[in-house]
Amino acid sequence: MNGMRFLAACGMIAATLTAAQARPRLLDRLLGAPAEQSETTGGAVAKTLSVGGLERSYLLLDHRRGTGPAPLVIVLHGGGGSPETMIPRWEARARASGLVVAAPKGIGRNDRMGTWNAGGCCGEAVARGVDDVGFVAAVIDDVARQVPIDGRRVYVAGFSNGGMLTHRVAIALGDRIAAAAVVSGALFGNEPAPRAPVPMLIMHGEQDPVVGFEGGMSGTGFVARAQTLRFEPVRHAVDFWRAANGCARPASVTRQPGLTTETGTGCRGNADVVFLDLPQGGHGWPGSGGRLAGGAAGTAPIDATDTIWTFFKAHAR
Repeated sequence: MNGMRFLAACGMIAATLTAAQARPRLLDRLLGAPAEQSETTGGAVAKTLSVGGLERSYLLLDHRRGTGPAPLVIVLHGGGGSPETMIPRWEARARASGLVVAAPKGIGRNDRMGTWNAGGCCGEAVARGVDDVGFVAAVIDDVARQVPIDGRRVYVAGFSNGGMLTHRVAIALGDRIAAAAVVSGALFGNEPAPRAPVPMLIMHGEQDPVVGFEGGMSGTGFVARAQTLRFEPVRHAVDFWRAANGCARPASVTRQPGLTTETGTGCRGNADVVFLDLPQGGHGWPGSGGRLAGGAAGTAPIDATDTIWTFFKAHAR
């Protein structure tokens, strides 16, 4: 699927989907823990493994069709969240598309407050120097030992602190990842060159009060205290991946109410870079049924899960 077909698919999604407003809960003020937190795991099974001397865990949701190899989507929760906040966002799509979904758990002071070491944020994971890139690599290997996985179709998507880690995973594991997607995440300016071109989808709300669109320290105090480096502007992340992927042609731009889409094509290895700019968007997973913190409450012009899968299924290694 080329960039124009992806843009058309995004337009269809944006034209048909809105998100309902939900009552905020206490964890709504934690980095990456949105109002719509759910304990539903959709039949996912808890798995454990040892990585770097730590016992780590993840939820595995297997909706393969038949006995053949299936795509694997790794989904990374936000800081202060857990795998239980990601599985409900992907269960319906996994069932409809025959996916295997793995939702790793971050490191935190309790089971519902996990964080990731993304190089400049966040919290306990950074303070302890946890190797979360190694953990994600180990999850891919562990899933492949249990169910038939298509090694050419392994994807990573993350929200907030999980989106920050997604950048790091794509940089380090580009020879294993077919595409990646970052929602409300950031880079820190200390990243090494990626090992290989990786198709990248980035979506971010301009009104995000937690991971600011223009970068810097978070406007949310307790998140700023969890940072060890300033967030780079979203534009920096887009340009980073366009340069890394060798996208030679100027990006094409389309606009519709509540959404500007930039697509960088002509990239090495078909590793296009798509940037979805939500002018009224806050800090949340668009279309997930929750209130987007700091943005236009109760509305989302796209559904993040469906948009990400539309992008992912157009790419294989």
